[in-house]
Formats: sequence, structure tokens, C-alpha cells
Amino acid sequence: MIRKSLVVSGMCVLLCLASIATVAQTIPNWQPNTAYAVGALVMFNNVEYKCIQAHTSQVGWEPPNVPALWQPVSGTPSPSPSPSPSPSPSPSPSPSPSPSPSPSGTCAPAWSSTLAYCNTATTTCNGGSMASKNGLNFTAQFWNMNQDPTVAGHAGPAGSGDPWFTGVACTGGTPSPSPSPSPSPSPSPSPSPSPSPSPSPSPSPSPAPAGFIYAAYKDVTINADFNTGLQRSAVTGTIQPVTTAMPNKTLVWAFATGTCDAESWAGISPAMEATNVQAFVNAGKNYILSTGGAAGTFDCSSGQGLINFINRYKSANLVGVDFDIEGGQSQQVIDNLINATIAAQKTFPNLQFSFTIPSLGSQSANPITGGGIGTLVVQEIKRLGLSGNYVINLMTFDYGSTNVNNCVVVNNLCDMGQSAIAAAQALHSQAGIPFNHIGLTQDIGQADTQDEVTSLHDIDTISAFVKSNGLATSRFWSFDRDTPTGNGGLSTMNGNGAPALAYNHEFMNSLGVP
Repeated sequence: MIRKSLVVSGMCVLLCLASIATVAQTIPNWQPNTAYAVGALVMFNNVEYKCIQAHTSQVGWEPPNVPALWQPVSGTPSPSPSPSPSPSPSPSPSPSPSPSPSPSGTCAPAWSSTLAYCNTATTTCNGGSMASKNGLNFTAQFWNMNQDPTVAGHAGPAGSGDPWFTGVACTGGTPSPSPSPSPSPSPSPSPSPSPSPSPSPSPSPSPAPAGFIYAAYKDVTINADFNTGLQRSAVTGTIQPVTTAMPNKTLVWAFATGTCDAESWAGISPAMEATNVQAFVNAGKNYILSTGGAAGTFDCSSGQGLINFINRYKSANLVGVDFDIEGGQSQQVIDNLINATIAAQKTFPNLQFSFTIPSLGSQSANPITGGGIGTLVVQEIKRLGLSGNYVINLMTFDYGSTNVNNCVVVNNLCDMGQSAIAAAQALHSQAGIPFNHIGLTQDIGQADTQDEVTSLHDIDTISAFVKSNGLATSRFWSFDRDTPTGNGGLSTMNGNGAPALAYNHEFMNSLGVP
């Protein structure tokens, strides 16, 4: 009896191991430089992980190292098969025949990863509001691009936050040929690779528009060497020159305050700050000079004064000048900056001059700060006739209370990706500013307003919109916040646990820029 039971037990163990191995073979191994959607499953060191935040993987972001992105799946075999009933929403297509009459039973044009889809009642896009795939019609809830409606987490009921509404069965139309080829060439291999390659190449191949600048803001005082003025950062855990720490090409130096004839960099003298020019040139990095900010103001009463200011920091690597206007400046100060810019453009036609203003993430009556200083800046830019290489750069965060007049609300929270898009669309359609003169700046991770969290997935959504509409710049606040840990509060941590430089890499990958 003992011998027989041992034999039977051994056979059971072998069968269990074989079944586990079979399951593991169906789940791909984790790979770097791969786009993962929420809910994606991977294997790493014989452990199954589930993606909990959409991102493009990097070397060093192995699932055990980044709990903010991956969650281990329970190892007990019994719960693991139970998900298989959950995909069995294949029964749910059986109820879906009943909605099928509503779309007249005809399939919409086939979904394409290169088209933008949206609610055409409130937004414009080149793909329209509806697409079909696998015999289902999908209607866009929000503006989206490269969000396959058949992927888990991409389609759901109203209020779910998914980019698509739940699919409704359809027949005929352009999609029906597309499903038929996929089963014919060896059903299992052909469908299985097609979902995963389609997301992964799309973030990097399509580049941003010509003349586009991607940059991160850097508070020049954080970790600065106050003896020399050298800009430094501890974003990776070790204090080092910022030119060594930054993977991206361009940094925005923030902030110079005072006047263009006598500026100060928060206690660092102009001569000391200017020592960074050669450091950036030597490292092959570009930089933008930013003035003003939330805690200061900057004025320049003449074009020559602005030219002198620029000359103090000039090199071939200087690519822009930024006026961050949120300190309650008077109309006279705003007009001074615009007129000085018009004069300086004649000397520096290749520099990008940006006016950074607060905004609301909504297409309601007056989206640009509800009639505040942002509205005044836009009005004066139009009245004074600023043209050339200028940008109105919207700060798409800190909307205040969560309501539909301030942002796009999903599940009682501001959807930071869709709100940024709504702000740009409102500035374009209501103020008549062309998209190629609009920029967007995000506050990565947790913003000052507690229910505003910009995720890596939001960055992908915003970047797709930026590229497809030809916006002029995309930025984030701030370089030193791009880390999960820090001892200086939210100025040196992202507040949501994403790994060091995760946001910087996500911007670079999704925009296709260095």
C-alpha cells in the first residue's frame, strides 16, 4: 500500500509540474524595451507577474525590482485557472447580438493603430468615433491612438476610464476580411504575435514633428553646488552633475527672477549659473532658460535687455527661452515680455520662445484659467501680433476641485491624460491658437492636488496626441521628481512609486525623441 501510494503521489507531482510548465509556456517572458498594457502577464525567474501600470520596459525594470509596475500573481494553481472563466466573457458576445441592431449590423471601418479616435461631438480626430475589430464595433469614449479595443483594459462601460465603450457585435463592412486572414494562416501563431508586436513598435518608430522640443524642467537649486553654481541631481540615488544623470537631450533651467538686466537664480549669481553653459556643451546637452515661476516674477522692459540676458548664457546648445507667468503679473509686465520677445526674435530667430501659463483641463466656457492670467497672456499675444517661433505652453495640472468645468472626470477623479488633451483642444478651438504654437507640461506622478496623479499610461496618451496634432513642445515638472524616493518632499519624489527616470524614459519612448 505504501509503495503503491508513493507511486501514485509521484505521478501526481509529475502531472502537476507538466501542467504548470504548459501554462508557463503560454505566458511570454519579460523583455526590456517592450510596451506592456495594464493586465499583461509575463514570466520572470519562473514567477508570473501582472502589469498594474502601462509602460515601456527598460533594462533594470525587471518585475521584482519595480513593484509599482508589476504585481506577482498568486502561485496557487487553483486561483490561476479561475481567470480562465473571466476571459470566458466570450459568452458576453452572445448578449451582444441584442445591441447589434443599434449599429444596423454593419461593421465600422477596421481599427488602425495609426489613426486617432475620439468622441466627435466634442473633439476632432482623423479616425472618427467608431472602429471595428474581430466582428465587434467599438465607439471611442475619449481621444485615443494605438489603444487596441480588444486588449484587456481598453474597452468598458461609461465611467470606466477605458478609451473605448464595450464592443457591440456587427457583420459585414471592412473588418470581416481582416478576421478571416488571421485564422487561415495557422490560427494559433498568427493571432498570438499580432497583439504584442503592434503596441511595442508603435511608441518609438513614429517621431515627433520637425522642430519639436521635448524637455524636463530642473530646479537649479536642488542639489546645486553653491560654491561653483554647477547643476547637480540625486535622481538616481547619488548626487552627480545633472548632465551625467539626464538621459534626455534638453533641460529647462528654472528659474531666473528679477529683471533681464539684473536677474538672480534663487541666490546663485548669473556668472555662477553661466558656468553650466560649457558643462552642457561638453556633454552634448541642450538647455532652455526659464524665468518667473510660481514663487517669482521676471520683467524685461526692452528688447535689448532681453538680448543681453540671452547673450550671458548663449551657445549653440541654447534652444529656447521660457517665461513662466503665474505670479500675478500686471498687463504691463506681460506686454513688456511679449514686445521684448518680438525684438529678440530678430537676433535669435531659431530660439523657441515659450509663454508658460496655468490652464484648466476642460473644454468648458473659458478653459484658460477661467479668465485668469493665462487668458490675459493669450489675449495680449494676439493683440500685439507675436509670431514666429513662439509657444503657449499649458501647465496641465493643479486644476483645483475635481469637476467637469476644471478637468475631464473619470471615476470621480481628474483623468490627467484626457484633461491635458482637452486643454490643448480648447486653446486651439476657442482661442484660435494653431497646434504648432501649443505646448503641454505635466506634473509627473502625484500633483499638489491629491486626486491628480499623472501615470506612465497618461504620458503615452498625451504623447500620441502631441505627435498626431503637431504640437511644438512637451515638457514635465520636474527632473528631480522622477524618482520614487527622496528626502525633500514632493519636490524630489514622484509620489506614486514609479522607478527612477521612469517618466523621462516614457516620454522619450512614446515621443520617439532623445
